[in-house]
Amino acid sequence: MLNSFRLRNLRSFPGEDDAPFVDLKPLTVFIGKNSCGKSSFLRSFPLLRQSVEAKTTGPILWYGSYVDFGAFSEAKKHDSKCEVIFFDFKFSLNMEKIYDPIFRWHRSMKRSPRKGLELTVKLGVTEFKDKTIAKELICIIDGIEYSFHFEDNRKCLFYIDGKEEAISEELGHLTTNKFLPLIGHFIKSNTGAGTRFKDDALSDYFTNELYQNLKIYFQGNTSALTIKEGISRIGIHTREQIKDTLQKVFRTNKTFIRNLDKQEDKICEIVYKATVGIALNDVLNAVNQEIENTFRNVKYIAPLRATAERYYRHQDLQVDEIDHTGSNLAMLLRSFSISDNEKFSEWTMKSFGFKVRVEELGLHYALKIQTESDVREYNINDMGFGFSQILPIVTTIWLESTRNSTVRRRYMRDNESLIFAIEQPELHLHPEYQARLARMFASVVSESRKGISKITIIFETHSNTMIDALGDAIEDGDLSEKDVNIVLFNKEHNSSTTKIKFSNFNNEGFLEQWPIGFFSGRS
Repeated sequence: MLNSFRLRNLRSFPGEDDAPFVDLKPLTVFIGKNSCGKSSFLRSFPLLRQSVEAKTTGPILWYGSYVDFGAFSEAKKHDSKCEVIFFDFKFSLNMEKIYDPIFRWHRSMKRSPRKGLELTVKLGVTEFKDKTIAKELICIIDGIEYSFHFEDNRKCLFYIDGKEEAISEELGHLTTNKFLPLIGHFIKSNTGAGTRFKDDALSDYFTNELYQNLKIYFQGNTSALTIKEGISRIGIHTREQIKDTLQKVFRTNKTFIRNLDKQEDKICEIVYKATVGIALNDVLNAVNQEIENTFRNVKYIAPLRATAERYYRHQDLQVDEIDHTGSNLAMLLRSFSISDNEKFSEWTMKSFGFKVRVEELGLHYALKIQTESDVREYNINDMGFGFSQILPIVTTIWLESTRNSTVRRRYMRDNESLIFAIEQPELHLHPEYQARLARMFASVVSESRKGISKITIIFETHSNTMIDALGDAIEDGDLSEKDVNIVLFNKEHNSSTTKIKFSNFNNEGFLEQWPIGFFSGRS
C-alpha cells in the first residue's frame, strides 16, 4: 500500500533529499496560489498511470492519454544543475504474498509471520539519447540503504549504505515494461548465441555471504546443505523476531542454539542484514507490482470538463470509466441499468439535491436534471455550467466507490488503493454545492472503511468553503481528523522553488498550523 509520495527536481520541486513526503490520507487537499506546484504534484498521479499502462522504452511516459508534461528536458527543474528527476514512494508491503514459500513454512510452524514491511523506494530518471531512462534506484529498509546506479551498457553498481559491494556475478539491469528495472546478471545462453537474464544474483550473493558468516557457529561436521536449507527458510523479519525464527529453523542443532544464546546480538544482526539482501529482488518485484496496481487505479478528473450538449447521438460503444474530461459522461449514464439509475438518482438527490435522467429521443438522447426545489425537469444545457462540471466528479466517485465495489471485492487485494485525483472540483459551483461536494467526499471515505479497498481522494482547490465544510464534518463526527491532510504549496518571493508545509484539523474541526491570511492574501 502506498502511504506517502514525493517529487524531486520536477518542475518547481527541489531536488534535496530532505524535502518532505506528502502523506496520502483518505482526504488529501492541495492548497496554494496559482503556479506554486500543486497542479504538477496532483498530475503526477495520472502521469504515473499512463506510464504503467503503456508499453514504453523507459519508466516515464511524459505525454499520454491523461496529462502532458512535455519531455524530460521540460519537466526537469529549469534552474537545477542536477540531471535526475526523482519519484519517491513510501510503502507498506504485505510480505506474506511476496515471500509466499517462506510464510507457508512459518504457518506450518504455527508462527505468525510479519504482516507488513515498511520501506522507502526512490527512482531517479534521466535523459539519454532523447529517451528517459532509469539512472538510480534506492531502497531503504529499516534504515539500511540499498542503491543501484545504472550504466548505459546495462551494467549497474550496487551499494549498501554508500559502500560499493563487489558481487562476483557482474550485476546488470533489464528494462522491461516494469516501472522499476529488474536487477540480475546476464549469462551466455545454452546455445552459445546471445545472453539471457537471471534475477538470482543478489539472493545467491547474500546467501553465500550469510553462510560464510554463520557456519562458524555450527558444529564442524554440519553440512553446507543443512545450513543453506535453513537459511532459505528464515525470511524477512524485524530484528526482534530474528532470534525466535533462528531457534525454530535450527532447533535440532544444539551447538548453534548454544552459540545463539551466548552471542545473540551479533548473530541476529548478521542474519537480519543478510536475509533482507537475500529477499531484496523479491521486495523490488513486489514494489513493481504495487506501483502498477496503485496507479492503474488512479481516477483523474481534469479542471476543464466537457460542456454539456443539448442532444447526444447514439453510439454503440461500451463505456466503463468516465473520461478525465467527462466527455463520455452522457454515454456512461445511458449504459446504466434501471436499478443503477434508481440508486444513482437516490444518491445524488440525498447528497446534492438533484437527480439526472437519460431521455431517449429517437436517434438522439438528452440528459435531464431535476432539483429538489422544482417538480419540472430541464435539459442539462439549460441548467447552468455548474451541473456539467460537477456531474463527472460525482458520477466517477459513485461509479467506483458504490456500483463497482461489488466487482472490485472479487479482484482487488486487501487494502488495495483506489485514488481519485481531482483538479479544482469547485469550478462554476455555488458555495452551497462546494460545501455539499466536500461533505460527500467525507462521506465516501468514511464509508470506504467498511470495504476492503482504501479510497483516497486527492483534490486541489482554492475554495475556503470546501475546507470549512471538512471541518464541519469533523465537528459533527462524520469524519475523523486523522483522515485529512491539508498540504500547503507556496513559493517565496522571487523564488522558483516550491515549499511544502502541512496543516491539520483537530478533533473539533479547527485548523492548526494554518498560515494567517492564506486565502485573503494578507499575512
